[in-house]
Amino acid sequence: MNRLILTLAIALAIAAPAAAQVKISSDGRIIVGVEYVYLGGGKAFGDLKVPLAKPYAEFHEWGAMQKSKDAPIDFLQLDRLIKEYHDAGFTEFYLSLKSNSTWASRDVTKLAARNTVPKEEYWPLYEAWVRAVVTRYGTTGAGSMPGLKRPVRFFEIGTEFSSFQPEPTADYLKMLERGYKTVKAVNKDAIVLHAAFLATTAFRNHPKGTTKDDPYPAAFAAVDRRIKAKGLADVRLVLDHPEWFDALNFHALGEPGEIEDTVAWLKYEMTKRRYRKLIVISDTAPNPLIGWGSAIHDKGPVNLLGVILPPGVEADRPRLAAHFKKLLDKDKAALEWTQAFVATDMVQKVVIASEQDVALVNTSFTEDHVLFQKLLAGEGAAAWAGMAETKLHPDNTRTVTGLRPNFYAIQQLQRRFPRRVDVKRVATTDPSIRAYAWRPGGKPVFVAWLDPGKVFLPGEPAPEKRFSLKVGNGTFAIEPMISRAGQTMPETVPAAVQGGEIELTVTPWPVYVVGQ
Repeated sequence: MNRLILTLAIALAIAAPAAAQVKISSDGRIIVGVEYVYLGGGKAFGDLKVPLAKPYAEFHEWGAMQKSKDAPIDFLQLDRLIKEYHDAGFTEFYLSLKSNSTWASRDVTKLAARNTVPKEEYWPLYEAWVRAVVTRYGTTGAGSMPGLKRPVRFFEIGTEFSSFQPEPTADYLKMLERGYKTVKAVNKDAIVLHAAFLATTAFRNHPKGTTKDDPYPAAFAAVDRRIKAKGLADVRLVLDHPEWFDALNFHALGEPGEIEDTVAWLKYEMTKRRYRKLIVISDTAPNPLIGWGSAIHDKGPVNLLGVILPPGVEADRPRLAAHFKKLLDKDKAALEWTQAFVATDMVQKVVIASEQDVALVNTSFTEDHVLFQKLLAGEGAAAWAGMAETKLHPDNTRTVTGLRPNFYAIQQLQRRFPRRVDVKRVATTDPSIRAYAWRPGGKPVFVAWLDPGKVFLPGEPAPEKRFSLKVGNGTFAIEPMISRAGQTMPETVPAAVQGGEIELTVTPWPVYVVGQ
């Protein structure tokens, strides 16, 4: 009898989820954020009306906040940043607890990081730093930041599970466990995330896992080694420990449709392990088109040439190199096209993530990455993805001097896309046409675009197709996504509804159809 009861208990334990889902959003819908915020940008980015802000992790990494083992923890800069963005209307903050320290990490210098995990003798100090950060910003009681308007909820242990976490995975897992337990001991309601997974290009061929087939080892093995500093085996070691994180976390740095494949893969991994957690995208970048190497060369050593991302193929390299040379030469047409392209990519990512039931997505970036422009355009289009033009001051603050289409496109989406929406994909006869619908306040909103499946660049004819969007009865307006330099407000025109349908011409630039 005892053996029967024991057997039944084991069976029930195996069948049950390993850990309960946390509640990320009060209404179960997506939280949209902006990254990487800086001192001086709060007022401008508050006008986006997105709820969440994420700063550069280097801004508050351990070594920056505590200069030596005997030094006090310096909260001044992070205090200023959080106050500025809370005052600007942001209701959520995302802090990556980056452990890099030249004195405390196992192998970190000013020039390189090979192991960011604390040395054995500094574990107590690491936990004290995590405890102090969470107490100051993640609580409103004793020890919290004076004047803190609302607690920070999101804490990531590390940053990205790639070359940014170069240590052996066994070492990282020790830090994840200790970091998780320390955060939860201070605030059990905080949301703790593992360092974000990076699977860019792994799903180029859209593999689908089943109970009998695991195509993912081969898919990850094909990823260029410059992207996959951590392989699938390392990722799965983290996934084996759901007790040390509250949600699955990944970075979406490729084409927007890759989000669907990444979510499908993570659900496959959770199903294998018999648990279910929410999924967040803590970092995005527009599809760079070419990255992780030179974007301005079409010939040379393999390690020099950048990785071409889908939908691009090797034959596109000369055209891409010519485009990025124009960008470095500040060619006006190339710059304006790229700024419209990154806006398009961000809007598509947010819509797709919401339809995929992702709980949080950050949009990028608050400024250009000028360093990566100069380094052979090695970040591709992402280096020109700044929502704002900025002036950097000696005290590391910035003044926003201008705003670009990416800013206004996300602002436009937020106006049409309140958090309490349930986004559904609309069936189309042509799979290259994507259409989505939601009903904020009872009036339907649709957005549609063309996924051409190939790279097109400025000076080339933009792909387009005609299709009929079923909208039902009512009055509607057509509102293209903001994409032009200098455009700050959308332009709308009445839509002709015939038989409950609207004839649309779609391009890769999204277009809204809005119920009146």
